[in-house]
Amino acid sequence: MTRWAKTPLKRLADVEQFEQEMSLQERLPGDSIYDVLREAAKAFGDRIALRMLMTGAEDEAARSVTYTQLLGLVRQAANLFSSLGGTRPGVAYMLPSLVETHAILWGAETAGYAVPINFLLQPDHIRGLLEASEAKILVTLGPHP
Repeated sequence: MTRWAKTPLKRLADVEQFEQEMSLQERLPGDSIYDVLREAAKAFGDRIALRMLMTGAEDEAARSVTYTQLLGLVRQAANLFSSLGGTRPGVAYMLPSLVETHAILWGAETAGYAVPINFLLQPDHIRGLLEASEAKILVTLGPHP
């Protein structure tokens, strides 16, 4: 299983020591983000993986997603992307930070590759990035205020 730091990484010296202890390949299970998420779901299933506040209002209830739920969202996204784009599709996305954005990113990386695009760019720049990336799929928000 994943071997994380025994103490918090607070200073550069802590990070350097952490990196010298073992390589990333030794520290993380498997060869992909999907392998890491699958192992995390196995080990921590019902624990919270992501917590999100949409507005930050004092009385807002946070949206919580467990490791098992996150793995399910990633698997669902990866399967969708493979069915739409074939083998190793490029998946571009223009999204704010949402739980779903994590599922899109890691699902894209599982099925093929991800192309995050800043939605504040000018249309010509967005088109150029989409063409250069050869992404077959674009994920964006629907109508939104």
